[in-house]
Amino acid sequence: MKNKTTLMLGGVFLVLVALYFATSFRPKEVTQGAVPVFKNGLPNIDKLEVLNPKADNVTLEKQAEVWNITQPVNYKADPQMIQQAMDALRNTLVDEIVSSSPERQGYFGVADSTALNVKVYSGGKLELDALIGRFTPDLSHTYVRLRGSNDIAIWRGVMSRAFNLNLDNWRDRNIFSFNGEDITSIKAVSRFTTRELSLSDTTWVYTENGREMPINQTKGRQIVAMIASLTCDSFGSDEDIPRAGSTAPDTRVSFTVRNGDTHAFDLWTPRSDEDKGRYLVRKENGDMLFRFYEFRGSNLPLNYEKLKPDA
Repeated sequence: MKNKTTLMLGGVFLVLVALYFATSFRPKEVTQGAVPVFKNGLPNIDKLEVLNPKADNVTLEKQAEVWNITQPVNYKADPQMIQQAMDALRNTLVDEIVSSSPERQGYFGVADSTALNVKVYSGGKLELDALIGRFTPDLSHTYVRLRGSNDIAIWRGVMSRAFNLNLDNWRDRNIFSFNGEDITSIKAVSRFTTRELSLSDTTWVYTENGREMPINQTKGRQIVAMIASLTCDSFGSDEDIPRAGSTAPDTRVSFTVRNGDTHAFDLWTPRSDEDKGRYLVRKENGDMLFRFYEFRGSNLPLNYEKLKPDA
């Protein structure tokens, strides 16, 4: 019995020795680890082209230190979206190559015809031409191929969050940029009614056709703050233009800031089911139509139901 046990242990030992030599002389994998998209640091980026097979192609350019959309429209870009894009380019790391087979480009979503193409420029020089494909099942990486290469790499992060945006996502939605403390009065004039909020010392006073009515001060300050830094929900579309083009605005809203300047916008309120609860806004002497939905838009004409004290 003892001899049999000894033979078994010897056999196990020989197997382990064989495994050791088999694995020890196998060539080791050579990896460089994850590296930044821009190995030498983010260049001074002044132009982005985002070519989207499923949405508008958008060109953004830095002009006099301000980012603007230059194609397909001319409009100021949303600073937060620009910052998001720059952070993605600065912080994203490139992991290993998963395939170099052209036949796999369609599977990973990095084919020329289907990928989101992001081009990055600095001083007129093309610094990056990336074809962004699918994200991984764990939602933490993206398959990316550089133009002119068959190598499909994994980039850490979901790049589509920063770049797969439609035109309205890239546009700056801000209409006015004041602090609530800058506003001294707001007036909303419609056909039969003039509503006004005016600051008296530290208290907001509401009048309707000259008659003073009590309000909840917190609600009043919230509406003042909203109008001071007015930001639309979206932009007017072709279906909104006829309403603003063929009918007079329902209300003219104006507000005065501490230096005495007055700013104004026209407001169209929804009148039928076809208007889908949308409030339309256009700045005085402006040509851009902005859209607000019921929750926020109903505050704009100084609706007393939104201001009155709680029961």
